[in-house]
Amino acid sequence: MFMNKLIKNYIIILVLGLISVVSCTSHQPRRQAFADADGYNAADSIISDIGDMRDFTRLLEVTDSFEKAKVITPVRAIFYKTIAYNILGQRSMALSLYYKLAKVDVKNLKTQADIESYVYAYKDYVRLLCDMRRYDRVLREAYNADSKLKEAGYDSFIIHQDIAQMIGECQLYLNQANEASKSFETSLRSMNARLVKNHDPLDYLECQKTMNAIANAYIRTNRYNEAIPWILGEDTLYVAADEHPHSDSIFVDEMRADINYSKALLALAQGDSCTAELAYNTYLSTQKAKQLRSIINSNEYLMLTHRYDEAARNYTRLEQFLRENGYQADLETFGRYMIPKYRANMLAGHRDSALHVATLIAEYYDSALVRQKRNDADLISTIYDTEGKERQIAEQSAKLSQQRLISVAVLMAIILIFFHIYTMQRRKAFRKLNETNRQLDATNRELLEANERAEESLRIKTKFIQQISHEVRTPLNVLSGFSQVLATPDIEIDSNQLQDITKKIVENSDRITKLVDKMLDLSTINSHADVKCNDEVSPANIAWKAIKQSGIKRATHLDFTLQVCPEVENVTIMTNMKSAVKALSLLLDNAIKFTHPLAHHGSQAPTERPRVVLSISATQDEMLFVIEDTGIGIPAEQAENIFTEFVQLDEYTDGTGIGLSIARSLVHHIKGDIVLDTSYTNGARFVMSLRTNVEENHS
Repeated sequence: MFMNKLIKNYIIILVLGLISVVSCTSHQPRRQAFADADGYNAADSIISDIGDMRDFTRLLEVTDSFEKAKVITPVRAIFYKTIAYNILGQRSMALSLYYKLAKVDVKNLKTQADIESYVYAYKDYVRLLCDMRRYDRVLREAYNADSKLKEAGYDSFIIHQDIAQMIGECQLYLNQANEASKSFETSLRSMNARLVKNHDPLDYLECQKTMNAIANAYIRTNRYNEAIPWILGEDTLYVAADEHPHSDSIFVDEMRADINYSKALLALAQGDSCTAELAYNTYLSTQKAKQLRSIINSNEYLMLTHRYDEAARNYTRLEQFLRENGYQADLETFGRYMIPKYRANMLAGHRDSALHVATLIAEYYDSALVRQKRNDADLISTIYDTEGKERQIAEQSAKLSQQRLISVAVLMAIILIFFHIYTMQRRKAFRKLNETNRQLDATNRELLEANERAEESLRIKTKFIQQISHEVRTPLNVLSGFSQVLATPDIEIDSNQLQDITKKIVENSDRITKLVDKMLDLSTINSHADVKCNDEVSPANIAWKAIKQSGIKRATHLDFTLQVCPEVENVTIMTNMKSAVKALSLLLDNAIKFTHPLAHHGSQAPTERPRVVLSISATQDEMLFVIEDTGIGIPAEQAENIFTEFVQLDEYTDGTGIGLSIARSLVHHIKGDIVLDTSYTNGARFVMSLRTNVEENHS
């Protein structure tokens, strides 16, 4: 049948990478709407032959001529011309034709040729909107086409594997995760039904591409667990395509490239850099990875792995890529390609190249903004044109309803006037009373709130005085006692006793000094003073200063270990050194205190020697300092309460209850956070994260 030839030619064009692939699944009508012929004629054959020769300029001219002569219908002309415009990179021209699809009355399409042209053109329209990231518009157009086809008696539009996939992807980007999952399941059912009927290598490739798009959508929205089943499904299709009796090496290579690139992104996002690099190297071994489009797209992985020089080299071919694919200097091109190129050159230290890119963006920004506004205006105009008929029908119905309502309204007005006069007198009587009651209620609420604030303030004040009194009295008693001993005349003290007394005096003096420092820190934090993050330091330096400040290495009751991941050894971050060191030191103080055998009240202390480990690692945009101890631990339900000022879970343990509160507040002031990892049950594990720009240290 000629339609099969047409679809085959279209798919060959799409596989070449010039436009997106469309599904081969045909829409079969649920009613007999066609005559013996399917609607195709010699004009379609001529257009198909011109497409085979890839003379798309001539294809546009011939299609216009056939449409004017009414040899082909307008909907088939839209289908053919949008294919050519997409391949030529003239997206605005394609959009202007796609807008006309909204005006097509599907009920007037009487041949299979027109119905299939309408469906395929609308699928390309939805795909182009998805590529432009007009996610809400994608959903609107997809369901609009679906409604029209169903009303005309044809199969659903949104059950196709690629349409359901695009709908789910848009829902995912719009934070509609549950709806996206249902759409992806619809896509999967469509793929399974297709593979039951067809087992050609092209079918495996089409289904693998749909699964790959779903997996990538989950990866880019940080839903890594949801991406894994789809990647496993891709592997199954890849094996089937590779073992097929008529296996196509180009298809297999393309599948292998897509799957391994997605695996690399997923492993990298999950922190498994070794697996990510293996998958990426496998991707590089494919022929598809050597294509210009793949070279440009692979910069996403290179940037995530801080290989800025490689990315900058790849971007030297960006102008060629944009020119060959017909991209214009619009806002979308700036956001997707030019700005990433600027970042790659800046981070790679190629400031001249970065300046050149920035100059181009500045030069073409105004024209790009005008083009964007024009496209948006066309899109809005289309919405109103689409809804024009609905508005006319609604207006006519409204006029009929209005006449009925006028009669009812007159009657109701008479009744309302009567009741209005009656109720006005009653309202005047109650209005003053209600106003008085309202004022009394408001006054009572204000008094209750003021009383609650006063009681809370008194409670905090009392708690503060008790804590500070206890913390100061204990070391002062020690200092007073030893001072009296030393002041006693004619007392004989040997050198060991004198050394011990001196040690106790120094320890308790330090204790009072640290208490005063904490109170000063608390005062500074509550003053909301600005903290500047302009210290360029290494995470290891922060750790060593905090270790020294806390004195944890001098603690005799525990074993302390510092672990620094290799990838952060040569990294510097921009932060406030003093605040970061102080916060980390307070966390180490907490570990010292609650790993001491005396802290195990009501339970037997562990037989093994307590252990504290400080480890430093990094994610994409955070530096992580993890303090893990084998002390008494903290109940999960107290994970947030422990960061409240003057809160102590154990009243028998020394302390003011402000250390963790100060630590978290200090880190918040420098764009970070401290949390308790409740999944750790062998003691306590605190994670201090500093959100800051991480730069490679080239010094």
